[in-house]
Amino acid sequence: MNTNLANNTSNPDIKIPVSTPPNRTLLNRISANLPQKMIALVCSLILFIVVLSDRNMSASFEKLPVEITLPEGYDTVESLNDITVDVTVQGRASLLREINRDVIGAITLTPPAREGNVQMTLHADMLSLPDGVHIEKFYPEFIGVNLEPVEKRSVPISTDHIFTGELQPGYQLGEIQMTPEEIEIYGPKSVISDTSRLYIETIDLTGKSATFNVTRWLVLNRAGLHADTQKVEVTVNIVSKSQNKVILGVPVVPLNLSQDYELVPPTIDLTLVGDEASLAKIDASRIFITVDASADNTAQAHTRTLNKDDFNVSNLPSGVAFDDTKIPTILLKVSADSDNSIE
Repeated sequence: MNTNLANNTSNPDIKIPVSTPPNRTLLNRISANLPQKMIALVCSLILFIVVLSDRNMSASFEKLPVEITLPEGYDTVESLNDITVDVTVQGRASLLREINRDVIGAITLTPPAREGNVQMTLHADMLSLPDGVHIEKFYPEFIGVNLEPVEKRSVPISTDHIFTGELQPGYQLGEIQMTPEEIEIYGPKSVISDTSRLYIETIDLTGKSATFNVTRWLVLNRAGLHADTQKVEVTVNIVSKSQNKVILGVPVVPLNLSQDYELVPPTIDLTLVGDEASLAKIDASRIFITVDASADNTAQAHTRTLNKDDFNVSNLPSGVAFDDTKIPTILLKVSADSDNSIE
């Protein structure tokens, strides 16, 4: 043991210097442990930004669809396809970022079953939203629907204004047959009571001269009007409105024939078909029938029946035709003639 130190400490007149810390200034205090303080400051700022960014906010969604399910036995003349509502929701920003139109979905409403104008108030529980997000407001706050009882009745199908185009000259419309002839319709009372007939799509008659069948859709052009049957089978009967005129003793002339021949009979009574105005233009003295007989211009004698499809009636006015079903059988007898034979 150091005796000098012991002696000194036991002597009260000797003072031992004691080390005391220096006075700390504000700058010293700030600079002390500076890295740790900077880290704490940065963490505080980050926490502050996170808290600030996740504050309560509002978000608006426009034109959200509204689906209305009508009660059984009721209908409406109003269109239910375009009803929309604007919605404002409120919640933490982090929650709102997860919400879009698909998450919110559509608002489904079912009005009470009563006749007249029904007002439905929009409520927050009509939408399924995440916890922490709630509805702030709807615009509009009410949806109105005018309900009517559903009624049924059977109505005929009208042929008014369903035809377009022109038939061939000399023809006219006959009976129009519909299958079915009546259609059962249903819908709002005001619509059904005001519907006495139905119409179908138009039918083109351009160039038609014979009866034909066609399928056409019903035209349901009133809101709320419905029918179980949507198509109609239509038979359009077309009849001739032409008149007949008989020209007596019309001569038959074989063309391209140099052989001696005989026609049996040499003349026929020709039935012409057309409208009254066209038939009035006929000059009977200029009417004759020609047929190509070049195949008969040989030396051999023979007899054959002329083909009616080869007949041509000359000098017929426009709008007039001949009825080949009423032309009798005509025989062409060719005699052998050495002077006109072909070697």
